[in-house]
Formats: sequence, C-alpha cells, structure tokens
Amino acid sequence: MNDIGKLVKSLSFIEEFVETATSLATERDVQSLLAKVLLSARNFANCEAGRIYVLDVTKRKLELRVTQWERHEPGVDWYQVRDFSTMLEQAAADPLLFCGMTGSVVVVDDVYSYSGFDLEYIYHHDRSHGLQTRSLIMVPLRDHDQQTIGVLELVNAKDAHDRRFVSFRSLEPIICAFAAQAAVCINNALLIATNDHLIGLLNATNERLVEENRLLKQQSRKHTEYNIIGESPAMKRVYGLMEKAKDTTVSIMLTGETGTGKEVFARAIHHSSNRRNKPFVSQNCAAVPEQLLESELFGFKRGAFTGAVTDKQGLFELAHGGTLFLDEIGDMPINLQSKLLRVLQEGEVRPLGATRPVKVDVRIIAATHCDLAQKIQDSGFREDLYFRLNVFPIALPALRERGNDIKLLLDHFIARYAREYQKSVMGISPVAMDMLLRYPFPGNVRELQNAIERAILLCEPEGSLLPEHLPEAITARMQRPAVVQSKAALATAGCQEGHSSLKTAVSAYEISVIERHLQAHNWNQTRTAESLKIPRRTLIDKMSRYNIKTPDRRRRSEAR
Repeated sequence: MNDIGKLVKSLSFIEEFVETATSLATERDVQSLLAKVLLSARNFANCEAGRIYVLDVTKRKLELRVTQWERHEPGVDWYQVRDFSTMLEQAAADPLLFCGMTGSVVVVDDVYSYSGFDLEYIYHHDRSHGLQTRSLIMVPLRDHDQQTIGVLELVNAKDAHDRRFVSFRSLEPIICAFAAQAAVCINNALLIATNDHLIGLLNATNERLVEENRLLKQQSRKHTEYNIIGESPAMKRVYGLMEKAKDTTVSIMLTGETGTGKEVFARAIHHSSNRRNKPFVSQNCAAVPEQLLESELFGFKRGAFTGAVTDKQGLFELAHGGTLFLDEIGDMPINLQSKLLRVLQEGEVRPLGATRPVKVDVRIIAATHCDLAQKIQDSGFREDLYFRLNVFPIALPALRERGNDIKLLLDHFIARYAREYQKSVMGISPVAMDMLLRYPFPGNVRELQNAIERAILLCEPEGSLLPEHLPEAITARMQRPAVVQSKAALATAGCQEGHSSLKTAVSAYEISVIERHLQAHNWNQTRTAESLKIPRRTLIDKMSRYNIKTPDRRRRSEAR
C-alpha cells in the first residue's frame, strides 16, 4: 500500500474513532452504553469476543456486566464476580484482579500455553460452551481521577485480511486509547444513574414526608374535634398510638396522673374508630358500691333480688358493638375483677338471676392513675386481669411534660368560658401568664381548666385575667424560697428593690425564664437546656450564678 493509501486509511480510522467516541458520549443508559463500548472495541480490534467488568457501588467487587461472542447468543458466560478484598498475592494469579487492582494491561498471546496466570476459569468456560479462547487482552477502565471503575477484556484478535488469529500486542495502543475515552463515558453514565437513583429516593422520601405531614395535620384537626388540644412531641406520640389501636379489638389501658383527661382520650379513640356509630358507655369503677357496680355492669333479671321489679340491661349489653370505658379500674372490687375477666375471655355476660349468658361484642378501654403493678403485689388487683386489659397501654403525659401545649390550652379555655359566660375578655396579663407557665399543675389539664373558669368568672367585663383572679395555690408559688433567694443574690450584687438597673431587670427576667422552663420540664436540666437552645453547661452556670436550686437541693438546704 502506497503512502497516500496509508494516509487515507489513517484518516478514515480517526474519523471513525471520533464518531464512535461522540456516539458513546451521548448514551445515558448504562447497560446500553456498555454493549456499545464492547461492540466498538471489538470492531477496532477486529476480535471475536469480549467482556466488560464493572466495579459495584461498594468498590469491592468486579462484576461481569456484558459479554459478546461471534456466532453465539449473548450471555453464554456465567455471572463472574471478582472480590477486590482478595489478598494481593492471590490477585497476582488472577488476570482480571491483577488488571483491576494494579491498573496494568494484561496480554496473553496463547492462552493454552501460558503459565503466568491461573486461567482455569477460561478453560472451564471453553469446555462448557464449545469455544476456544486463543489470545486475550485486559485493559483497565479508569475515571478522570485514575481510579479503576472496570476492566475491558477482548478475546481472539484476527488479521483483517486473511482472518488468521493474531496477537493483541500490535493493537494495544489503539485499544488503550479507546478504553480511556470509553471509561470517561461509562463513569459519567454511572454517575448519572446514581444521581437519578438518589433523586428518585429523595422524591419518594419527600412525597412520604408530605403525606405524613398531611396525615398528622388531619389527625391534629380530628383530635381537636374531640376536645383534645396539644401539638407537643409527647402528644404526637399519643396520637400515633391512638391511630394504630383505634380500629382494632384489643383492650387499651390509659394510664397517667389525675386530670390528664383519660375519658376525653377514650372518647376520641371510640369516635375515630370503626365503632363510631355504636354506643360509647362510660363507668367509674370507684364511684359506686360493689353490689350496685355489678348490676350496672352485668344487668339483672326481674326478681333477682328485692326491688328488681323489671329486667335491666347491663352496660356491657348497652355497649354491644361499641366501646365500654372503665375508669379507675384499679379501684374495682377484687370479687368483680374475676367476673370481668370471664367476660373478656368468653365474650359473654350473665345478668344477675339469668340462667343463660348473653353474647356481647365490646371493646374495653380501661383507665387508672394507680400503680397496678404495686396493687398486684399487695393482692389488690388480679394479675391475669391486668394482662388482659393491658394489651395496648397508652401513657398520657402530665401537663408539665407537654411544653407549649399549656399556651394552646389557655387560649382554648379562655375562649370557651368567655363564650359560655358571655363575657368579653381582653386576654391575660403577662404576670398572670408567667405564673401559669411556672406552675407545675399537679392536677394537670383539669386543674388548669378549673383555674381559667374561675378567673373568667372573677374577671371584670372588657378586662384581662390578672394574678388576683388565679387560685392561691398558683399565686403562692411566686413567693417560694428560690425566688426570694435569687432576689437576695441580686441585692448582694449591689441592686436595690425599686431602683433596679437595666442589668438587674434583665437578670430578674432571665431567672424567671430559666425557672419557668425548669418547672415545665420537671427540673430536668438536659431537656430544659434544649428548650432554651443553650448548652447544658451554660444552664448549670446560670443556675449557680443566680442561686436557682432544684426542689431536692432546696429541701436539703432547709433541713440543714
């Protein structure tokens, strides 16, 4: 071939190379790109077969992703995986691992007379599929940081004219140049695929969060309809438990301090459940004598006892298909507990004086402020009944554990009783608000409700709620020793009552805020620091500087 012919051939090859590289750069589907890369490499090298291996996302395993053979259907290879965690001395015997780990090109002119690598997997492959591997070349695929992302393997190069099998050595520069370009395209496609996957996950997560937010708002509106006010994390946990249990048949045990609103929650569970169209029946187990409670729960037949002139349905029968709320279950007489247990086990009641039981379908919600575990130890409550009732316990938080919920409740009760007593109220004074926020409310929501109702009655029309309208139990806490001691500490620092400097006023306000948050979190310093958005160490330093003592330290100080 003359020089002009060689030049034309070279230009033609360069043009084909550029077109191929451009075509590969526009392909975004990883698997399609790998197939195109392998086909182009085989065309440039004029070889019979080839494979491409790619590192997985962990960068530890080299996986076979595409294989091609002339006159054979794709996929005749088994799925080969090479683990990069293999020791280097073991990798030295495996040509794939050696190429991938060292970045070196591997060329084997005669596979069946070569002894430098362990090629048994190739021999086995040839025997299994009736093929013959003669020569091969393995070239690392590297990204722009020169990190290996895969390996290109080409098999059985042929002479372009007489189709004889030849060595890959003369083709090595062309193959390496093509592999460098192809690696960039593959790496870009892999990055795009990874980004698309992450974007998909992010979109799915965002959609799930939007849906969860919608459900939470829906639950919040729904619970407000049932007279439950609260948006604190503690209340959201309760809402979540209620949502999970509402449509089941399991017995629910509501626990919590007096005044936390157990019956309100029981009604909310019933009215939001699939039993909402059936009766909700409530009974306080501590409010009536044992004999009367038994007849109330189970009913009686005419003539069952003196005065039983007609049949009477018990509460279990009245609540059939709905919910029976048993308040203060811990105070139920021990003899009645065994009869209640039988109802829960058998699903039937026997009215006093009846000869046949009556089937009932009732969901039980029980409530107590007692320590039932202690009552069981004291033989005051049956352990087997406890386990039947306590299938799904829900602990209601005390008001002092509910953070800013107290402000929501204040607004709710002020609006409610102002409307009920037809009195226009301008709001609540800052001092009265501060007193309410600092008070721990041992009687919880019920105590707050009663305090606001009383304050509305005492308030002048068009006036505001003032400290003198609040119960003495609340206003008396403003004079507790810790406050007096804190003011004394300020006076020692050179501040006089009635002539306070700006610094003194700021310090007094800071003391008030810190003490209010401490009480709201039951004097837990970690939670208080989180609510104030300051480090716990800073809170401790301020408590020491202002002589703010916890109740335990105050009692020990007074005892000394």
